[in-house]
Amino acid sequence: MKQDNAMQHNLLINGKLVAGEGEKVPVYNPATGEVILEIAEATAAQVDAAVEAADRAFDAWSQTTPKTRAECLLKLADASRRRLKPWRSWSRLNCGKPLHSRD
Repeated sequence: MKQDNAMQHNLLINGKLVAGEGEKVPVYNPATGEVILEIAEATAAQVDAAVEAADRAFDAWSQTTPKTRAECLLKLADASRRRLKPWRSWSRLNCGKPLHSRD
């Protein structure tokens, strides 16, 4: 099985990245049938913790100014762009996406 060590598949729960503790799900290259990576699912307890954290965060988030929200979302977009290369690689293997295609 090929697995890009630079590519992490974590859950974001209460502001922290944590590994899924549930069943490992294989992801296949449809052209070869090869397992290219495995992703651990969230357990029911992890889903509950994520929902509870999101519910708690909602009150504070709803009180922030539009400017602060925009700043947070721009930081999130920047962080996402930094991780784009491994995700593009995974997408090409998993979905047959051409190298030259845009996001």
